[in-house]
Amino acid sequence: MTPSDFSVGSELHAYGGGSFAVVEDAVWFVGDGGSLFRQPPGRTPDRIVPVRGSETYGDLTPSPDGGVFAVRGNGVADEIIAVTPAGNVQVLVRSSEFLSCPRLAGDALAYLEWGRDQMPWDSCRLLLADIRSGRPGAGRVVAGSSSESVLQPAWGPDGLLYFMSDRTGWWNLYRLRDDTVTAVLPTDADCAPAPWEAGYQSYGFAPDGAVVLTVLDGFSTELVAVDPTGSQCRLGPNLTSVKPYLAVDGDRLAVIGSTPSSAPRLWSLDLTAQADTLAVPISQGSQSAPPWTPVPPSIDTTRGTDGPVSFLLHRPPGASASVPLVVRVHPGPTDDVPLRLDWTTQFFVSHGFAVAEVLHRGSTGRGRAFRQVLHGHWGEYDVEDCAVVAEHLRSTGVVLTGAIFISGASAGGYTALQAASRPGPFAGATAASAIIDPAQWELSVPEFQRSHAAVLRGPAGAVTPEGIRCPVLVIHGTADTITSTRDAMRFAQGLTALGGEHDSLLLDDGDHYLSAPAAREQALRAELDFYRRIMSRPRG
Repeated sequence: MTPSDFSVGSELHAYGGGSFAVVEDAVWFVGDGGSLFRQPPGRTPDRIVPVRGSETYGDLTPSPDGGVFAVRGNGVADEIIAVTPAGNVQVLVRSSEFLSCPRLAGDALAYLEWGRDQMPWDSCRLLLADIRSGRPGAGRVVAGSSSESVLQPAWGPDGLLYFMSDRTGWWNLYRLRDDTVTAVLPTDADCAPAPWEAGYQSYGFAPDGAVVLTVLDGFSTELVAVDPTGSQCRLGPNLTSVKPYLAVDGDRLAVIGSTPSSAPRLWSLDLTAQADTLAVPISQGSQSAPPWTPVPPSIDTTRGTDGPVSFLLHRPPGASASVPLVVRVHPGPTDDVPLRLDWTTQFFVSHGFAVAEVLHRGSTGRGRAFRQVLHGHWGEYDVEDCAVVAEHLRSTGVVLTGAIFISGASAGGYTALQAASRPGPFAGATAASAIIDPAQWELSVPEFQRSHAAVLRGPAGAVTPEGIRCPVLVIHGTADTITSTRDAMRFAQGLTALGGEHDSLLLDDGDHYLSAPAAREQALRAELDFYRRIMSRPRG
């Protein structure tokens, strides 16, 4: 749709999302430095609302007149605005808090609001506002509280308001009828992920009145259809991971799904078919054959200091003897371990390493209590769980003693460095785009995430070169806007001054995710070489 020289993307609330919306005769999008554009098919984009100063736009959703609703933030306040194709802008809601998810039905505008000292997955309110007055006004709270997180409101075809809430300790789907809230599918499972970005939609409405939604367990994602009587059936059992972007078009459901042997792609499901009917790829495309056939991982569990610790274990094909191990720590740390093909993991598996991906305490997909248990214990519980998994695999002979490594990015990089700062099974650690000092990070992190840094921070504190007990590889990009390149390189220089087998890699123009192919390749090769050097040293 858009010209090749246009970069489409939102920076709303630091992590963006909802950067485009499709209306009947055009697409709206955020691009070219943050302005709001409208583009009919086959024409050039029109800049409808220029960006000013520190403004950011995102969370776009179509409006009935062919325009768009959007959230506009400036670091001090958020606004929900309605924009017409002619460029008229009306402010519907203004708040000193964070806002998201504008959803209109008639004159009733539903939206979410949470405090600037909170994260939306800890505390978030659902409000309803009457927009007939034409003046910005606050809505009334219909769900959510200081101990309840409400996500993803949407108006159903029955005229009722639906939303996710963790009021029972699990993100379940509810509907609001005459101020009475009832559960659509009560279950001890999360049906939505933590809202790091705008635009998530983990459920949709089928023409026969059924609701289709995701059900997560921290590793896999199921698709479940619930009919008006409450009966349920599973859809697409061949998919193991589904992103939170469900779209229903007539009797078809489209999802971005993946399996242990296929990377995320578009899939289609027939909503009129029988239960357990397989999802089918929408398009084979022109993808080249993969370099090798991945072996599906196993989901294993071992005993930790405070209960079971679950993890995905990827092993090299045909491995019968002990092999080197990389424990990969997910970022966030509010994230999960999706059961899907990941070529970064497969890179190390293809070079003879086992890879363990740990669903440590603080991860998502296991309910509110599990994800909040890391509050005040970051750098402790996550490190313990990763070490427990490594020790379990060593003691059972799966992996080689002296060839056990830990690797993490962003918040996972901090976990890896804390693991390298205490006695344990790890012979080396890789920290990419890592947080070095949570206290300093709290001062510099984007405002959206500032309270996250505050609530996580505990006695583990900053990592220091003097405290490191094994070789460390530090990788960072110069264009990282989430974590400090200066702090990471200063830490790496401190390690070098102390001597030893430490190493570092500074990537010009590399972003926080090292998303450019060249940067990703450099980082992976540096990490592999780092582990090989450690394994090649003489053993005493």
